[in-house]
Amino acid sequence: MRKWYLAATPLLGVALAIAGCGGGSSGGGGGNLCSGTLQIVTEFAVSGTDAGAQLPAQYGVDLAVQQNSDLGHGCKISVKHDNYEGTSGVDASIGASNATADVSDPTIIAMVGTFNSGVAKVVIPIATRAHLVMISPANTNPGLTLQQYAQANGIDFATLHPAGFPEAYYRLPGNDVVQGKVDAQIAAAAPINAKSAYVIDDDSTYGIGLANYFTTTFQGNGGTIAGRQSITATQASSFPSLAATINSKHPDAVFMGGVTSGGLGLLKKALVAAGFNGPVVGGDGIAQDPSWFTAAGSAAVNSYGSVMAPDTSQFTSGPSAKFLSDYKAAFPGKDITPYSAMAFDSAMIEIQAIKNVIASGKTPTRELVRAAVQGIHYTGVTGAISFDANGDNAGNRVYSIYAVTSSSPTTWAFQSTGNV
Repeated sequence: MRKWYLAATPLLGVALAIAGCGGGSSGGGGGNLCSGTLQIVTEFAVSGTDAGAQLPAQYGVDLAVQQNSDLGHGCKISVKHDNYEGTSGVDASIGASNATADVSDPTIIAMVGTFNSGVAKVVIPIATRAHLVMISPANTNPGLTLQQYAQANGIDFATLHPAGFPEAYYRLPGNDVVQGKVDAQIAAAAPINAKSAYVIDDDSTYGIGLANYFTTTFQGNGGTIAGRQSITATQASSFPSLAATINSKHPDAVFMGGVTSGGLGLLKKALVAAGFNGPVVGGDGIAQDPSWFTAAGSAAVNSYGSVMAPDTSQFTSGPSAKFLSDYKAAFPGKDITPYSAMAFDSAMIEIQAIKNVIASGKTPTRELVRAAVQGIHYTGVTGAISFDANGDNAGNRVYSIYAVTSSSPTTWAFQSTGNV
């Protein structure tokens, strides 16, 4: 079990003193309020297996910063990219090291990230103690913001949200309680119509939680759980045996909580090889992930999944259509995913918060920007966004449903959308 809380946050005494730029607290009038360039840091896994899902989110932040590099009054903004991909996939300890370095850099004024809830667990207390606002475009674990779900998700809520420090963590998507309900509805509804399901998780904070919430809703709606198993990618040699066991239970569907790189794509391949051709349902750790097809190959067919974000095919007018056009122009040939838009809005909220501080005649500091984010009402690509006292989005929380079918065997094809 990785020890996720780091005591090495040496900036307790100086967190409030660190300014994003300049030295004064008020510039007044039309003078310069900054003496250097501010930075927004991205905290994603952007190499290896996870790059397919998370690089497009990084591009979304890049676009927001490119379009707002000059904030006025002598203040400019640039972007720094952190990567927490390790030799075996997502590595929370790398995320913690990145965050510890970031809070010691006085030019870093805000963070977009993390993508993974398990990494958020280690980064949130570091950022909070330094008053560094962070907005996640993808975290869905409910225990990150809601104390009643913390213990069940292996989270020490008091450590995650240290006393005496204002909340610095915010997120845009709906949480896993909501996503688990959506996934259970996908499994029970046409065309799957499952009455029984075998449940798999990838032994991650995200995967276990999502599997739990799926199970609760599926059983509550009259479904039967045929079995439950945790896996990791390092256990791939045992997947044929597990797949044979699952097939022998004859479930109507298999639910997979977690991410492709956690072994889920490889298990889907093993299931088909073992004779199980029924549907697999998952959350946003697999849906819309291009690496699902690399891992599962032709066995990717008959996969369904939810993403707690809007589908870009629906971006046909207004700010969303402009974002889609701008993104394609800025990053020709690069993939775009729902999290590209979520990350763009996350960065734009932080940029707008910085602009609001500047408009008040004050030099942007971490605490001023954090407070401005807390009180913001922003309408962007993904809709109207504001934050409640816990840091959750009190505005639009959109979800989309996707499927890999025989008619689209190498694509996550959009099926429908909803709002919670």
